Amino acid sequence: MPKTFEAQGITLEEVRDYVWEIEQEGGMNVPARVLASESLLEHISEDKTLQQLKNTAHLPGVQNHAICMPDGHQGYGFPVGGVVGIDVENGCISPGGVGYDINCIAGGSEVRLPFGRRVRIRELADRFDRERAIVKADSEVESDIRLFTKTDDKPVYEIETAAGDTIEATADHEFQTPEGMVPLRNLEPGDVVFVDPFDGFQAVDPPEFTVLETEDFADADPQLIHALEERDLLPLRSTDEAFHRLLKLVGYHTGDGSFHGSMTWFYGDPEDLASIREDIRAIGFTPSRVFERDRSHDIDGNHFDTTEYSVKATANAFRQLLEKLGAPSGPKVASNFGIPSYLDRVADWQQALYLSALFGAELSAPDTHAPKNFYAPSISHNRLLAHADAGEAFMHDLKRLLDGLEVRTNALEEVERTEREAGTSVRFRFGIKSDDENLIRFFTTIGYRYNRSKQQRAVVAAQYLKRKQRVTDDRARIATESKAMADGGMPAGRIKREVRDAGVNERFIERSLYSGRKGHPRPPMDFPDFETFRDQSRVKSNLSIGETIARIKEVGEADVYDIGVSHEAHNFVANGFVVSNCGVRMVKTNLTYDDLRGREEELVDALFDRIPQGLGKGGVVETDMATIEKVLDRGMDWALEAGYAVEDDLEHCEDNGYREEADPTKISDKAKDRGKVQIGSLGSGNHFLEVQRVTDVFREDVAADFGLEEEQIVVLIHTGSRGLGHQTCTDYLRKIEKAHAGLLERLPDKELAAAPSGSQLAEDYYQAMGACINFAWTNRQLVTYGVREVFADVFDEPWQDLGLYLLYDVAHNIAKKETHEVGGEDRELYVHRKGATRAFPAGHPEVPKAYRDVGQPVIIPGSMGAGSYVLRGGAEAMGLTFGSTAHGAGRIMSRTQAKKDYWGEDVQQELREQQHIYVKAASGATIAEEAPGVYKDVSEVVRVSDALGIGDKVARTYPVCNIKG
Repeated sequence: MPKTFEAQGITLEEVRDYVWEIEQEGGMNVPARVLASESLLEHISEDKTLQQLKNTAHLPGVQNHAICMPDGHQGYGFPVGGVVGIDVENGCISPGGVGYDINCIAGGSEVRLPFGRRVRIRELADRFDRERAIVKADSEVESDIRLFTKTDDKPVYEIETAAGDTIEATADHEFQTPEGMVPLRNLEPGDVVFVDPFDGFQAVDPPEFTVLETEDFADADPQLIHALEERDLLPLRSTDEAFHRLLKLVGYHTGDGSFHGSMTWFYGDPEDLASIREDIRAIGFTPSRVFERDRSHDIDGNHFDTTEYSVKATANAFRQLLEKLGAPSGPKVASNFGIPSYLDRVADWQQALYLSALFGAELSAPDTHAPKNFYAPSISHNRLLAHADAGEAFMHDLKRLLDGLEVRTNALEEVERTEREAGTSVRFRFGIKSDDENLIRFFTTIGYRYNRSKQQRAVVAAQYLKRKQRVTDDRARIATESKAMADGGMPAGRIKREVRDAGVNERFIERSLYSGRKGHPRPPMDFPDFETFRDQSRVKSNLSIGETIARIKEVGEADVYDIGVSHEAHNFVANGFVVSNCGVRMVKTNLTYDDLRGREEELVDALFDRIPQGLGKGGVVETDMATIEKVLDRGMDWALEAGYAVEDDLEHCEDNGYREEADPTKISDKAKDRGKVQIGSLGSGNHFLEVQRVTDVFREDVAADFGLEEEQIVVLIHTGSRGLGHQTCTDYLRKIEKAHAGLLERLPDKELAAAPSGSQLAEDYYQAMGACINFAWTNRQLVTYGVREVFADVFDEPWQDLGLYLLYDVAHNIAKKETHEVGGEDRELYVHRKGATRAFPAGHPEVPKAYRDVGQPVIIPGSMGAGSYVLRGGAEAMGLTFGSTAHGAGRIMSRTQAKKDYWGEDVQQELREQQHIYVKAASGATIAEEAPGVYKDVSEVVRVSDALGIGDKVARTYPVCNIKG
C-alpha cells in the first residue's frame, strides 16, 4: 500500500520517494504534487499551502502537474515554492504566480482628502481616480490617487498609540517613523510613528446649487464676466472645486484682507501667504509675489515697529468675485456684513473651510493659563456703534455654525467700547469652550487654515490633550473600580495591592475610597505640562507629530485595502497615521577564511555602511527617470556601459542579465518613481548580503568548474526588484481583475487573477515583468559593485586581484516562456516560478556557455545560522519540475510569531559567540524575524532536491558576516 498523508481535508499519496500527489478532482485541470520528505511535508501542511497548490491546478492551460517545492509555504494566490507550466497558446499568465505580497489597511480606516475631508478607504473603490489624497512630504501636499487595491481575508494587527490613535493593517504595511517608512512587522511598543491629529469631516457630497451666476454681475463690465466664464467660475456651483478654494479665501480675507481699487490684498506670514497664492493661482488668477514693508504703530501710548507681509491679486474680476461671495468691502468696522448666506446650505466640511480660514486670521492660538490647562481660544470683532447690531449678529452666526459642527462656545460678550475718530467702537468676543474634549474636537476638525504657526501648535495641543484625557480616563476607571471593590467588602490594603501596577499611588486610592471624589481626576503629578510636551515632541513642517506606540495586537482576518499616490513621497494619511506601500547571486573571491578571520567586525561594519538596506534609498548610484527607463530596457547592458559591471558579469548571469521582451512603457510612473530611489539596495524582510566560507564540497569536478573549493570566501546577495516590482505586480493584478473578471469568477481564489493567453494584458504584463527582471539584475549588480569597493578598501587590493567575480545570478520569482515536453511533444509554456529557481541540466542551450557542460549553478540560501548550498541543475528537473528546484529553506514561523519567540539582540549575540557569525541589521526586530529557528532545515530541502535529481548538491557554504535590511 502506498503511503498517504492527510491534512486539512486534503489527501496526498506518495507516488514515488519524496513525491506526494493530490488527485485531480473537481475543477482541477491536472493533479498537484508536493516534493518533500515527511518531515518537510508536516511543515508545509501547517498553513494554506496545500489548498493554494490545489487552486493553481484550476488555472486554464496548466500542464502535467501543479508543483510545490520542498521549501513551500503559504503565499499570495500561489504558494511560495510553487511551479506551474501553462500553455502559452491556450492558457494564461498570473501575477500571483510570480510573486506578490499584500500590505494594506483595514477597510474602515479613514483616508485624509483635500479640503478637510476624510473617507473610509473601502469607499474609494469607485472614485479613487477622481480624488486626491493628503501626502506628507516636506510640507502637506495633495496628490492624485493612481491605484486602489482590495484583498480578502488577510491577517491584520492593530496599532494603538499612547494617545489612543488606532489603525488596523497587515504586517507588511509601512508606517512613517523617524527612521523612514517601516513595515508594521518591524515595529514594537515604544517605537515612534508619525501621526496627523487633524481629522476633518466625513467627505459627504455637498448639496448642489448655483452659488453665483451671470445675472449676479448684471451691472459689471462684460469683459469681467468673460474673465470669470473663461475660468469656469460662472456659473459657480456649490460642488465646484474652485468654490471650495474660494470659501477659504473669503474666510481669511474677512479676517485679514482688504480691497484697494481693483486690487485684493491678503496679509500674513510669508509661508502662509504662499498657500494663499497657490489657491489664487488654482482658480485661474495670478497672485503677486510676497511684499514686505516695515511699519510703525502707536496704540494706547505704546510705540512698536513690525514687518508686514502681503500678497495681492490685481484682477478686478477676482475682487468682484470675492465681494459677491461675502468678503466685506470698505472699512470693516463701518460695515453691515455678516456670514455669507450660502453657508447655511453647504456641507459641514465646507462650512469648516470658511471658519478655519477666518480663525487662521482672527482666533487666538492655543495657549495655557496653567501648566496643564488651556485658555479658551477666542475671537474678537469690532464694529462702530452704528453697525454694532450687524457685528453682534455676525458673531452669533459664527457661534451657531460652530454649534452645528459640534464645537461648543462660551457666551458672546461685549468686552469694551472705545472712542475713536470715526466714532464709538464696540468689541465683541467669544471663545471655544476649554474642556479637553471640546478643544480636541475643534483642533482636529476645524483648526487654523492659512496659519501654519497656530495650526502646528494646535496639532501638538490635540495630541497632548488626547494623552491627558487617556490618562485621566484610566484614573477615573481605577477610582470607580476601587470604590466598587470597597463596596463589595474588600479591605483597603488588598485594593491597593490589586491596583499597585496601574500607575496610581496609595493617596489616590484613599481619596477614591474615603473622600467622595467629585468630578474627573486630574492627571498625575509626573504627567508633563504642555510646554514640556511641546519641546519634547517631534513635529514636522508637514504638521505630523511623532507618537509612541503603546501596543500592537493581532485582531484576526479582514478585507484590506491600499491606495497608491503619484507623489514621490509615496505616503498618505489613514486614521491619522502616515503610512505608505527577487533573486540571488553568488560572488566568488580568492580569499580564504584564514585571510578574513579576525576582521569580521570590520568587514560587516563596512558593508553595512556602504550597502543601503531595509527601506532606505539606493546609494550606489543616483538615478532619474531617464536612467531607470534605460535600466528597465537594457538590464545589465546598461550597468556594463555605465561602468558598474564587466563583461564577465554578463556571461555568468541568467539570460546574460537581459530580457529582450522588456518594455519600460508598460511600467507605471509610480513604479518607476519607487525604483529610482531604491536601485542598488538590499530591501527588507529576508533580503540580505552574506559573506560565507565554503565548508563542504560534494562534487569536486563540478565545484572546480564553478571555481569553488573548501575554505574559500564567497559573497551571497539576495535582493530583487524592490518597490518597482511590487508596484508593477499590484498595477497589473488590479487591471487583470477588472478586465478579466469572467475568468476570475471561474477560479477558486481571486488571488489567482490571470490574463488569458493572447490578451493585450497578458502581453503587457509579460513585457512589464521582463523590465522588472532587468531592474532586479541591475540592482544586484550595483550591490555587487558596492561589495567590490568595500573588499578593495578593507583588504587594500583591487577587487580584481581579490578575485571578486560572479559565479552566477539566478532569478527566483518569474514567469518565462520556455519550451518543455508535454505528452511527448514540445510545447511553449509560461513557466511560473514563485519562490523557485530555474535548474537547467548540462547540455541545455539556455545554460551559459561557461557551465553548459556541467549544468546551471543553483544557489539555495538557508538561514543565517545554517548555511547555504550551491547545486547544479539535475538531469530529472526538465521532466519532473519544468527545470526547477527550491529557492531557499522556506519559513515555518510567521514574522509576528518570530518576534514573540526571539529577541533580536539575543540571536545576534548567540550567533557571534557560539557560531562566530557577525550579523548587523537596521533593527533587532529584523534579526528576530530571520532567526535560524523560523526556517525549515535547508539541508533537508537540499537532500530532497538531490535525491529527486532536480538539483544536485555541489558545495555547502557557511555564514561569516551577514547584513539584513
